[in-house]
Amino acid sequence: MMLGLDRKQQLKKKGADYFALDEDLDEAWIQEHQLALVEQQQAAIKKKFEKENEKLVAEGGSPQAEKELKERLKATDELAAKYKKENKSKKVEAEGKSPSIEKIEAVISKMDKRIHEVELDMQGRENNKEVALGTSKIVSRRRAVVAAKTE
Repeated sequence: MMLGLDRKQQLKKKGADYFALDEDLDEAWIQEHQLALVEQQQAAIKKKFEKENEKLVAEGGSPQAEKELKERLKATDELAAKYKKENKSKKVEAEGKSPSIEKIEAVISKMDKRIHEVELDMQGRENNKEVALGTSKIVSRRRAVVAAKTE
């Protein structure tokens, strides 16, 4: 999005490496992820539609027509078309109300913090597993020693 707003200045300011894809991200993964996002949105729309219909029937009304569901699903078609266009042009359009470089940088900063926090949580859980396994081994060894002494 930053490149879409001000390509030359951002490349000059941050460098091309800043905007390069990570090595574990490739076009196939990106398209797979985009497809998953579209399917997730479709599932959410269908689920909401079904709940609304159940509520209407429970209140004694008639369910909504399938036409209404198709109308709601047009949003997912638009999202899929947007992703297709972005994949073809290799450019991501800036979204939101009056997008700016500062707003996008703030979002990136928040995401980086969340990623860092999740990594720390994962590392803490791994360390706790090792401690827990270590203490259980110590306890089982002590029990074995105590059992051997009592025999």
